[in-house]
Amino acid sequence: SSLGDAYMKKIKETHPEIITVSGGPNFPTVEKEQMEYLKKKPWIDYYIVKEAEHAFFRLIEELKRKSSIDVIAELPNLIFLKNDKFYVHKKIERIMDLSVIPSPYLSGKLDSFLDGKLLPIIQTNRGCPFSCTFCTEGQGYWSKVRPKQTEVIEGEVSYISNRMNNLESNKRRSDLYIADSNFGMYKEDLDTCRAIAKEQKKTGYPKYINVSTGKNKQERVLEAAKIVNGSIRVNASVQSMDPQVQENIKRKNISSSQILDVALKSSEIGANSYSEVILSLPGDTTEKHFSSLQKLVNAGFTNIAMYQLMILPGTELGSDLTKEKYKMNTKYRVLPRCFGTYEILGENISVAEIEEICTNNNTLSFNDYLECRKMDLIVYIFFNDSLFEEASYLLKKLNIPMWDWLSTIYKNSKKPEFKKFNNLLNDFLEDSEKELWTKQDDLRKFTQNANNIGKYIKGEFGSNLLFKYKTRSLTTDLKNVGELAIFTTTQMLSKKIGDQVGLKDFVRDLINYKQCQTKEIFDLVPSVKKNFKFDIPLFIRNKEKVNENININNLKFENDTELNFSLNKTQLDQIKNYNNIFGNSVVGISRTLSKVYFKQLLRTVDGNSGKNISPKDADRRWGGEVVGI
Repeated sequence: SSLGDAYMKKIKETHPEIITVSGGPNFPTVEKEQMEYLKKKPWIDYYIVKEAEHAFFRLIEELKRKSSIDVIAELPNLIFLKNDKFYVHKKIERIMDLSVIPSPYLSGKLDSFLDGKLLPIIQTNRGCPFSCTFCTEGQGYWSKVRPKQTEVIEGEVSYISNRMNNLESNKRRSDLYIADSNFGMYKEDLDTCRAIAKEQKKTGYPKYINVSTGKNKQERVLEAAKIVNGSIRVNASVQSMDPQVQENIKRKNISSSQILDVALKSSEIGANSYSEVILSLPGDTTEKHFSSLQKLVNAGFTNIAMYQLMILPGTELGSDLTKEKYKMNTKYRVLPRCFGTYEILGENISVAEIEEICTNNNTLSFNDYLECRKMDLIVYIFFNDSLFEEASYLLKKLNIPMWDWLSTIYKNSKKPEFKKFNNLLNDFLEDSEKELWTKQDDLRKFTQNANNIGKYIKGEFGSNLLFKYKTRSLTTDLKNVGELAIFTTTQMLSKKIGDQVGLKDFVRDLINYKQCQTKEIFDLVPSVKKNFKFDIPLFIRNKEKVNENININNLKFENDTELNFSLNKTQLDQIKNYNNIFGNSVVGISRTLSKVYFKQLLRTVDGNSGKNISPKDADRRWGGEVVGI
């Protein structure tokens, strides 16, 4: 890491006798590139590749014995450059039994970090059976999955839960991170989920579980999500739905049909589901990227995560050979939230982590890349987190695919009457271009300036742009987003069923309903009141009846009726806690959005759907002989 390099470089300058050891997965796999890497970083004495626990322990033993270079060179997992001679051991060992590694939680070594601000993280197994070329775990070294003992996992979950619940209610984390690559694919994962469910019942922790779920064995993954009461976001990642792209990145052994099926089954058990797409993969085009999004949206996932292709050292895609093969043009940018100014041996040093991403290749131009980014943002705003789920009920009723709605929004956003919304898109694209640097050294020099780092910290530079502009859509641009949604929904319904009396008012009520749930929640405004012409809560309660004919006039109140939308105490405490951790600026809210299931923070309507309307009368008004929506 850049921060690690900064520390080691400064330490070596001041105390050259101190021995430095580095490690991590993002290290070249080709010997020539490994040697060049170490030549550029002379402050690194030894580099440990792959798993480091045993290798680091052995290295320390030999250093304490003051062993010769030739003896140290015989240690597995070790690479170093000494007196211009390159040493690389051919044997790379793995730990066969993870139980030999003591738990840092159960030994109390992480107590000071369980402060309610930092995110607790555990790992229940290591390894990945897949060979994706963009991932460091795609190498054969990691193909065998090694599990941790169930008893240790149960102990860690219980330990973290107790520590969290000893904190004040508005100063504790409600989430847990599981650092497994394919959680839920293995029978041991169900034992982990049972341990978590036990704590959920006892203490309420965790409410959210951040984890990458398995690519195959979806029935077991869904069972895992069900055991923990839907607190896992079921991840069915495709990266691309195009067969040629999948072949290029060696993902042919992952079942696309199972991945699409998981969205429907996740909905049945109440689990939040999401899939992932990576832009600019080898063979990608605008049409292929849009097609992948279309299939995932129409499959019914609740969220789609859209990433840029990060070029990682230690991956097949990170090799010079692969870059040349696909004519991959790359740029550099600062990783979100990975920057700061640190005091190192009495000197303040500014540093940022820099990533290399592919912006175009021999099948995707840079302009196409920007258009794909624009569509990604539209999906983030109008589809993710079910922000317009009430409108989606109507679309489903009329067999209008959700993707058709999104692609029409994409087209309508260019209309003059939606200039304010288009300004948001243009700001996003401008930021998307401005964050890219051609030369890594130029960006590194720029981020070594404390004033520039200050701008990153304030959020002027370096934010996760999709989350930043999603936040704008929920705050300052909420009205503009709503107007575009109202126009597009009314337009598509009118085309399908004709211009019915009251149709636009009904659609406006649908969109306003969600906006009342959303408006100013991060400002801790506890309630919002608004008059409605139509009984939207009744429509929502009967969403399972979307196959019946609905006459919108039967959903109309006799008089405009005021609905009161409120946050409950649990929601207020959760929002306060995230505001305390991240703040409620655009940057702070964007960080919160990356951590929570946003839908669970929305206000709910108090009482019955409208004044003086009993549930029996309300149900009687559902449907009717007059063919409506």
